[in-house]
Formats: sequence, structure tokens, C-alpha cells
Amino acid sequence: MTETHAGLLDQPDNNGEVAGTRPFASREEKANILLVDDREDKLLALETILAELGQNVVKARSGKEALRCLLRLDFAVILLDVNMPGLDGFEEAALIRQRERSEHTPIIFLTAVSDTETHVSRGYSLGAVDYILAPILPDVLRTKVSVFVELYKMTEQIKRQAERLRQMEAEKFQRQLSETEDRLELETKRNRFFVLSLNLLAIAGFDGYFRQVNPSWEKTLGYSDEQLKAKLFTEFVHPDDQRATAAEIEKLKRGSETHYFENRFQCRDGSYRWLGWTAAPFLEEGLLYIFARDITQRKLNEEKIRSLNEQLEKRVSELTETNEALEAFTYSIAHDLRAPMRAMHGFAAALLEDYGRQLDAAGREFASRIVAGAKAMDGLIEDLLSYSRLSRGSINLSTVRLHDALEEALKQCEAPIREKHAEIQVANPLPEVWAQGNVLVQMLANLVGNSLKYVEKEIRPRVRIWAEEYPDSVRLWIQDNGIGIASEHQERIFHVFERLHGSEHYP
Repeated sequence: MTETHAGLLDQPDNNGEVAGTRPFASREEKANILLVDDREDKLLALETILAELGQNVVKARSGKEALRCLLRLDFAVILLDVNMPGLDGFEEAALIRQRERSEHTPIIFLTAVSDTETHVSRGYSLGAVDYILAPILPDVLRTKVSVFVELYKMTEQIKRQAERLRQMEAEKFQRQLSETEDRLELETKRNRFFVLSLNLLAIAGFDGYFRQVNPSWEKTLGYSDEQLKAKLFTEFVHPDDQRATAAEIEKLKRGSETHYFENRFQCRDGSYRWLGWTAAPFLEEGLLYIFARDITQRKLNEEKIRSLNEQLEKRVSELTETNEALEAFTYSIAHDLRAPMRAMHGFAAALLEDYGRQLDAAGREFASRIVAGAKAMDGLIEDLLSYSRLSRGSINLSTVRLHDALEEALKQCEAPIREKHAEIQVANPLPEVWAQGNVLVQMLANLVGNSLKYVEKEIRPRVRIWAEEYPDSVRLWIQDNGIGIASEHQERIFHVFERLHGSEHYP
């Protein structure tokens, strides 16, 4: 798809100002939301869904265009399509995370495909806060996006307040700090999303205790509001994860920006659930704004996939050993059968040649059938040996002139071509291909041989051969006037040593 450049960056918003030309000036100013998708209809649908939030929506139609937007603007959240030409969503997310200013910008992956747990795990490993599969529920998407818009605005407001508070006298600073805490607590209680969010939201102090939690904590873990606030939140963490969790919290206390980590959190019934945490520090007030989500099912699926992969690798190894043993046995048996079979054929042929006149008609017919059967069996054994050699050998590819390979195949079919007065038409020139020469010659000889063999009696075989070139392949056509293959048998003929007609009809 041809890259198109978005014009939204230079269009004025409802207030007559150009979006992205200056940073936020106040708590009420609109936040920037970046939509990245190569399809215009999907961008329009997402813009319509998010219009109710009343924020600045910036659209990018490719990964490169999105990176240019990030050079000019800061975004509260990025909604990123996984499947795009050029840079796909995962590559785009990796580049976004390399920039210091966008390293911690929340990313929500949107996709209609690639819904395997491997893709979801990869998205979260790149720092995504969510992975939404189509069909998208508008209310759910608006609710999730509004979380990050509010967190972004609050973080920007906190930075500005901190800068102002540092310039005030100690007494005035303490007073304003207390007022800010009271106001934040009231805003949290009034915040509809905080109460109704399906994800776990909380505000915690640097002292290690929860200050505010939303109802989802009780729904997910079973604890009441009072029970969660009564203990250090690290006491709920699995013993094996406490050290790593404490280290992450120390990073936040030292001023690290929004951070993501995972651990196991104890439920009221004593069991543990995996939680994915995104936390942002408010240094001046000693607070952590926490966004957590239950990722237990994802962890269980990852463990199941690892177990299945181990079982599959073991089974493949066992099957490989069995196949190798079976191929060696087949080769040995076929090789040992040739000698007695050829002896049977030789003696039966000698019997006909030397004593045929002394035999009656029935005797000559029986001897002839022995010769024909031995000859057919020798051909089958030869085919089996050829198949075994091919399956046991390695395929070494190289550049092969298709014209030369076809010439060699036609030489192998020279006798039936001359016998049946076949007409062979080759549309030259034929291109070079990437193949193993002797295998390609054998395949061509088989196809041409079938075109000569499977023809109605009294019909002169006509074979037309030509090639069609594509960017990464060549299609070779071998067209004949033979009996054809009924649709119900077209899968069957590709089984090993399979044929549709007995030797009494076609050799």
C-alpha cells in the first residue's frame, strides 16, 4: 500500500489552534491520542469511537508517519495496528520504545488477526498495556483510552505543580501539598472510570500502603478495601517475587517514569494470580499511580504452549528415528529382493526361449506370465530403491537451466516418443530455476512419460511444454491430450506408488 501523509497535524482544532504546536497549558486542555493504521476506514471508525472523549485525535497511516508525529508531539496513548505494510505494529512499538520521550507512552495493540498467544505475549513484551482483538467494543475502548488520558493529564499537572511548589516557602509548600492530596482523593472518588473500570486501579504511598483502590481489586482478589489498606502491599506479593517487586518500586521512588512489571499477587483464598503492573510516580507527594490487570490466563497459556512444544519436539525426534530405521529396513529388503527376482525372470525367459517349442499353449502362457510378473516386480523394486535413495539423501539446491533438464528428460523418454510418434512442442526459451538437477530431471521424465503412457489407443500423443515466470517462482506447464484424472482421484495419485489403472490397461 502506498504511504500517505496525514494532514491532521496542521489542521486547527475546535478552538482554532493548530494541534501539536505547543505542550499542555492546563489540566483541562485536550490530550493527544495517536491512531496508527494503514486503512482509512479503520482510522475513521476509531476516530468516531473516541470523539466522545473530546481529545485531539492524530491519525498516521504508516509506521514512518507515526514516528514523525512522535517527533513533534507527546501523546497520552497510542493505538497501534499490528498488521501494516512496511513497519508492522511490533516493529513500530520497538522503535517507539527506543525514544526516551516515548519510552513509557502507553501502547494499545489493535488487530483483527494474529490472535495466537504468541502474538499477544510478544505485544506485552514490547511494553503494551493492552491487546484488543476485533470486533472492538466502542464503550470498552473509550473507557480504556480515557484511563491513560486522565493519567497523562494528571501526570502533566503534577509536574507543573511540583515545579511551582519547589519555588514556594516551606510552610506554603506543605499547605498546598495537603490541599493537593485532599483534592486528588476527592477527584478519585468522583472519577467514574476509577469506580467502574474492569482493571485494577490504585493510588499508593511511598510508605508501601495503598491509599485508594477501586472495586475491581475485591472482584479479582477477594479483599475488601480495608483489608488491602491494612498491610504493606508487598506482603501480598508471592515470596519468590518480592525482591524483584521491591527493586521496581525503588526505581519509581528514585524518579523512574511509568514502569511495567509482573508478579504473583495473593488472593484472599490463599491462591495466587499473575498481575501486570504499570505504575507512575508522583515524587513531590510521595505517591504511586497504579494500573494493574489480571494476566493469569496468559501465563497459564504460555506455560501450556511451552509444555506442548516440549512434547512436540520429543515426538518429532521419536518419529525421525523411526522413519530413519524404517527407510533403512525398506532399502535393505528391496535390495535383497532384486537378486532372486531377476533370477526368476531370467530362468523363465530362458525356459521360453530354449524350451518354448516343447511346451503346449498353456505352458507357454504360464511361462510368459511368470516373465511379465517378474519384470513388473523388478520394476516395483527398482522404484522402491529409487524412492529410498531419494528420501535418505540430502537435497542440495543450485541454479539449473530448465532447458537442459528438459532435454535430458526427453532423452530418457526417447523410445516411447519414437514408438508412439508423439509430438512434443517446447516453448523456448525456458528460464533458470533453483533446484536439485537430477531430481528435477526425474520429475520431468515422469511427467512426460505419463503424458505418453496414459493416452487412448490409436491416439497420437501431443505434449506442449511452456513456463511462466513470477517474481519468486517459475510455473512449468506440461499439457497433453491424454485421458486426464477425475477430480475425486486427484489427491489419491500423490500417494507413494499409487496408480489408478491396472497394468492390463496401461503399462
